[in-house]
Amino acid sequence: MKRNYFKYIVACTLLTTGVACTKDLEDINKNPNTPEYVTPDPIFTTIQMNTPGLESVRRGSIGFCMMMVQQTATIKTDDLQGDKYLQSDNAGTTFYDTYNAQARNLSTIMADVSKSPDNINRYAATRIWRVLVMHRLTDLYGAIPYSKAGRGYIDNIYTPAYDSQSEIYSDMLKELDEAAQSFDVNKATYGTADVVYQGKIQQWKRLAYSLMLRLGMRLSKVDANLAQTWVKKAIAGGLMQGNEDNCKLQHEGPNQEQSNPISYSFFKFKLVELGDIKISKTFLNFLLQSNDPRLPVYMSLPGGNSVVANQKGLPNGLDANSFQAYPGGNDLSTYSTFNVGKILPLSTPSFMLTYAEVELMLAEAAVRGWIPDNAADHYSRAVTASMQQQSAYGVTIDQNAINGYLQSGKPFPASGTNEQLRVINEQYWVATFLNGIESYANWRRSGFPALTPVNYPGNATSGVIPRRLTYPQSEYSDNGKSVKDAIVRQGADTYLTRVWWDKQQ
Repeated sequence: MKRNYFKYIVACTLLTTGVACTKDLEDINKNPNTPEYVTPDPIFTTIQMNTPGLESVRRGSIGFCMMMVQQTATIKTDDLQGDKYLQSDNAGTTFYDTYNAQARNLSTIMADVSKSPDNINRYAATRIWRVLVMHRLTDLYGAIPYSKAGRGYIDNIYTPAYDSQSEIYSDMLKELDEAAQSFDVNKATYGTADVVYQGKIQQWKRLAYSLMLRLGMRLSKVDANLAQTWVKKAIAGGLMQGNEDNCKLQHEGPNQEQSNPISYSFFKFKLVELGDIKISKTFLNFLLQSNDPRLPVYMSLPGGNSVVANQKGLPNGLDANSFQAYPGGNDLSTYSTFNVGKILPLSTPSFMLTYAEVELMLAEAAVRGWIPDNAADHYSRAVTASMQQQSAYGVTIDQNAINGYLQSGKPFPASGTNEQLRVINEQYWVATFLNGIESYANWRRSGFPALTPVNYPGNATSGVIPRRLTYPQSEYSDNGKSVKDAIVRQGADTYLTRVWWDKQQ
């Protein structure tokens, strides 16, 4: 169904730019031809559609996260530094982008809709979406401004203190629990301005509890008992039931605001023509070894050829010079990239959390003995859901192919806790392809897949895959005391300092 939500974008432009200020709003309000009040609905639309973020996707999700977990690779050294663990302020792009627009808009709209009981459903949905935005950020950086973030216009707080990740997680779980229970079927919702669920309360509750499941599983290394408690609470609340519940942003194109940010990045920066982003040899080989039906959906050669036998992955850690000597061939056009006909059209969707992920997390909970379910059943449902999810790219994977994969491609091990956890989290790595922030977070939590790091000359970690991203340098001048206080508590602002839930074992 064609949605009309982009007509609201212009109304919200002032609220989403980095230079908007109270004086500007006051000046505009003096114009008798301009409305004195912008309703929360179009602002919420903008928040949802801007969540992936153009630069955050290219530099953060793809350029760091997907490259560090070896889903993608590049020969560049002046950009996309996650491939070789090079120190760069690009690591701070997601931090900057989130606070430049998302955090401020979320705080503004929450302050507005919290004032009236009639807006209880709008308030609940906004609280849930804020958790979706902020948990991705804290997972990347650890301590971040959270409780006071984005409140410059509301409380004149322009240098917010950093909250510890343990405090942030505690509050996010509380927010999800309270928000899910507060929905009222007799009150108004965001309706069609909600471009994910169109105001359907049941699906919002499922999103809240599925996010709770994700956050609960994140705690498995740092506090297994607490993790189990929240996982059980999430299950009791009600999780996603199928792909129809996926948290998915359906894009339309062709303008930037309407386009899938991955696709638009490839278009804007000519990434296919220049060959900057390739499929990692590690990822390609994993899919090849199991005859994975998703392989020809995920990747193609630059000209669009998606025949499996023609795909070639680029090893991580090569630069322009070492690539020339690589035995696999020095012509970048012969290496696979994102499927130009399936993944890269501007109208393809962005997935933020999926039913396949939920079933994989439930499979792990069963293996850990936290729930009495059959882990193999959850695993089967997860793989099936992930393959059926490819219909969003116009591809139908035959049920026989799915069954064959489950039986002989990547069957669920009959025994062995570590083997079962390995297979589950390798599937998570495959199922979250294109959602690099989540792939990277779950790799740090689970340790799977087992990856061989690169050790490029001059890298910042001595050949160790980074455990977090570093704050942008602008934060040291704009909010210096707060960031330095956070570093004292958390540890050095380096790639090797682990976030709270990433406890070394």
